[in-house]
Amino acid sequence: MPSAPAERSGGRTQLAHLTVAAVVAVVLLLLVDALQYLPRCVLGAIVFTIAVGLVDVRGLRAILAESPGEFRLALVTAAVVVGIGVEQGILLAMGLSLLRHVRQSYRPHTAVLVADGGGVWRGVPAVAGATSGPGLVIFRFGADLFYANVGRFVDAVQTLVGGAATPVAWLVVDGAAITSIDYSAARTLQDLHADLTRLRVTLVLVHAPASLLADLDRHHLHEVFAADRVFDKLHDALAAVASRDPSAP
Repeated sequence: MPSAPAERSGGRTQLAHLTVAAVVAVVLLLLVDALQYLPRCVLGAIVFTIAVGLVDVRGLRAILAESPGEFRLALVTAAVVVGIGVEQGILLAMGLSLLRHVRQSYRPHTAVLVADGGGVWRGVPAVAGATSGPGLVIFRFGADLFYANVGRFVDAVQTLVGGAATPVAWLVVDGAAITSIDYSAARTLQDLHADLTRLRVTLVLVHAPASLLADLDRHHLHEVFAADRVFDKLHDALAAVASRDPSAP
């Protein structure tokens, strides 16, 4: 608490904080008997005034403008701190933040990459009918693959393959955001690969980080993403696709 009075009085150095701490120590050691006659409402008003001064209104406005979800989290935390206690508010904020992160991992951003007029690949919503070219889908999944979200990955792939206007022959997975795969997701990928094989869809992997490649090896997913279908760069993958399928872009 000594830092709050120091900051409100304009102190910006360690000396100012040490001075406030020294004054507080003197009061606690020598003036406690005199302070016992001070009404509790006065002490409460002092503490309340200091606490109000700690509220960063400008920061809250910036959070509201950029992230309404985080702003609501801050308001809930503040209400719990005022109504229940500081420790409870901190624990609630930590729990809600973790849940928010898990929710984002559970429902990550997905996209289909499409080349614009200038040859730049841009993401469009991964919905039925979205393709990157005749017989080609370049699919981007924005999170690690684990038991809670691999079903969404499979559903998105099946929607893209089943909803294409022309049969999809090549499914290129952009793995830049996929840093790991757990056991459940690995088994699900094997089942997905079997289904795609029956549909004559070939899986290709690009932009895979080293941690993802290690997981593919650890989970024995060599059949899902064969060595000759894993590429560091997208244009290398597209060149390989075009060499095997002249109709591909």
